[in-house]
Amino acid sequence: MRAFVTFLGCKVNQYETELIIEQLERAGIVVSPQPIDVDICIVNTCMVTNEAARQSRQLLRKLKRMNPDALVVATGCYPHLDVQSIMDCGVDLVLGNKEKKELAKHINEWFQKKEQKALVSQPDYEIDERVNSFLADRVRAYVKVQDGCDEYCTYCIVPLARGRKIRSKPAEVVIQEVKHLVSLGYREIVLTGVNLGRYGRDIDSNLARLVRRLLDEVLGDFRIRLSSINVQDISDELIELFENNEKLCPHLHIPIQSGSNKILKAMNRNYTVEQALALFERLRSRDPFFSITTDMIVGFPGETIGDFEKTLALVKEAMFSRVHAFKYSERPNTPAARIRQKVPPEEKDRRMKLLREIAEKVAADYRAASVGKIRTVLVEMSKNGVSYGYDQYYVRHEFVSVGTNALRKVVVKKPNGTGVVSQVVDLEKSMVD
Repeated sequence: MRAFVTFLGCKVNQYETELIIEQLERAGIVVSPQPIDVDICIVNTCMVTNEAARQSRQLLRKLKRMNPDALVVATGCYPHLDVQSIMDCGVDLVLGNKEKKELAKHINEWFQKKEQKALVSQPDYEIDERVNSFLADRVRAYVKVQDGCDEYCTYCIVPLARGRKIRSKPAEVVIQEVKHLVSLGYREIVLTGVNLGRYGRDIDSNLARLVRRLLDEVLGDFRIRLSSINVQDISDELIELFENNEKLCPHLHIPIQSGSNKILKAMNRNYTVEQALALFERLRSRDPFFSITTDMIVGFPGETIGDFEKTLALVKEAMFSRVHAFKYSERPNTPAARIRQKVPPEEKDRRMKLLREIAEKVAADYRAASVGKIRTVLVEMSKNGVSYGYDQYYVRHEFVSVGTNALRKVVVKKPNGTGVVSQVVDLEKSMVD
């Protein structure tokens, strides 16, 4: 049998999609890179926004049309929100996040009866899975170390799908997984989780201790990057690890969501703008170029023009290297959905456009300040003598070089679109000599 597997959404979903592929391969099912002439189509869905849910449904319907006789499976987060709307897309088998861990078994059972079926249980499972390799990315590997979220953001539906109990992967399992991936040649390891900063709270540990052990115990030419982490979870112990440690990327994605304390309180984000700025100052006291990327929501219920202007002011002051902007998306049964003061769609569009313009200008200024600086780039692709990759600050570079999957020292020459143009340090020295 042949199967096509794809996903929508976050890095956790990407990691778990690799686990699905490995399950299928162990069961003797060939995984195809294309959704044609296959017996099984699997979509690891997302539902964090209305748009993500719509895209999940659209993809499921498309795969069913392309492969009318194939088994179509929907798993991931969307089944925890609305099973029926997924089944209405012609899906044959609907599985929750817990069930995806035994997806091959459920597929085998379906082929015995061939009846439409849904299995969605509470996401309270322990995490101890390990990925062997990544088909989609040969230079960067994601390692899920945590699941579940015990925050209560008023707009967020993720705890419904991922559970409110923090569940951390044992440190020994993480270390062995990272050692294996580094031994295969992966040069960047990205630690990820649903609420990464809460890692270890259920096993008497914390994220800083885990990272320290990885830096001390895993040998090889590689680096570690941390994925999304909240303001209140970035400890002094974690900040200290960034100082003079080339293997830990000086970059954090810290989702701020708003520059207004009033809106942050309405979102139940549990920090203030002042606390966020103080944190940024501490990070940049270690490295003036410390890269901070963020998420911002525009049009949250009750957000006035004044509140939005505070968001713009924060973007300018914080010097974010990248801003992911989202229009507020109402999710069912969340406290925010009950707030009456809705922002009109056309006003959301106006604010989104303005935020993106200012964010792009700020990001361009950040990149321009790196001209003349030496950076370490992970070469991810080379084509026609030009290489592409991201540096430790998560800035995209292009430069004349050959080969991939190497960490190369470059000097930044000039900004270029959303990245920079650089030159390999050794090449520049040879040209000078």
